[in-house]
Amino acid sequence: MEAIRDEILAAFLNEFRPRPQGLSPDALAERTGIAPDLLPAVRERLAHDGFVFEDDAEGRWILVNKPDRLLPYWIRAGLRCDRLGSQIYYQDSVASTQDIAFELLAEGRPHGTLVVADHQTGGRGRGQRIWYSTPGKSLLFSLLLDLEPPETFASVLTIALATSLARAMQEIAGVPARIKFPNDILVRGKKVAGILLEVKDYGASHRVVAGVGVNVNQVHEDFPDEIRDIATSLREERKDKERVRRPRLLRHVLQDLEKWLERIRQGDFAELEEAWNRFSAMEGKDVRFLRGGEEVRGTVVNASIREGLLVRVPGGEPKRYRLEHLSDFGFV
Repeated sequence: MEAIRDEILAAFLNEFRPRPQGLSPDALAERTGIAPDLLPAVRERLAHDGFVFEDDAEGRWILVNKPDRLLPYWIRAGLRCDRLGSQIYYQDSVASTQDIAFELLAEGRPHGTLVVADHQTGGRGRGQRIWYSTPGKSLLFSLLLDLEPPETFASVLTIALATSLARAMQEIAGVPARIKFPNDILVRGKKVAGILLEVKDYGASHRVVAGVGVNVNQVHEDFPDEIRDIATSLREERKDKERVRRPRLLRHVLQDLEKWLERIRQGDFAELEEAWNRFSAMEGKDVRFLRGGEEVRGTVVNASIREGLLVRVPGGEPKRYRLEHLSDFGFV
């Protein structure tokens, strides 16, 4: 049934149509290969999941409302990816999507396997920090990713994912997203999303799990007191305060990320580096970070994915620092 629902919605779904377009049952049957006598039951099941159809004067179905639900078949219906999201696992509430993703990795699930949840009770960020989520208002997912080629540093994947997130937030939600290296996305100085890349030894060192948490439709009062002044959501930062559809945002992120992963596989970093620098805007900024336990302070001269940061330290010549060697990065 899920595959059938996927086919039906794919027939209707086009993010760029200015208005709903009707399809007759006969046209739907021809386009999807689904027997006409099955269509009423499929429509009833879709209505149960929150999809609203109306009939026009000619008996055509018009999809007039799409739910903000992260259902696997709904994600797939509009997803234009070859590998990312090829397998999707969804649960209403989990401790952490990362934990489930590692279980799937141990089972040998393929590159691009996606784990999605509507709520996390034990979400985590970098350094054992807690990631708070609000049921039905966050975008929470983990991806199984291969390092292609195998010698690719995980920091490169973080940059690709951060760039995809920032671009999706800008294009879908219309907010001025910025990357705070290495793994946070900010809007007007407040944190709206975080990335966590983890590696565990399952005999496949060239595989990682990338976890993402995005505050999408929270309002100010949804955040705990301790983070209310430093966290925000896409909805809070939109001029109209309108909700953002999470499935559409997720599709956009995955489609953009798949493009970057293919460029990385080919050794072509130019366009990704340009986009990353545009969203991170590190050049000319005063920074501090740890390298091998030693604190470094200086001004970023330029930022390169492959060569790292060229930093001018006080009283010294500019020096290169590889991104994968840096920790506890911050602006000063």
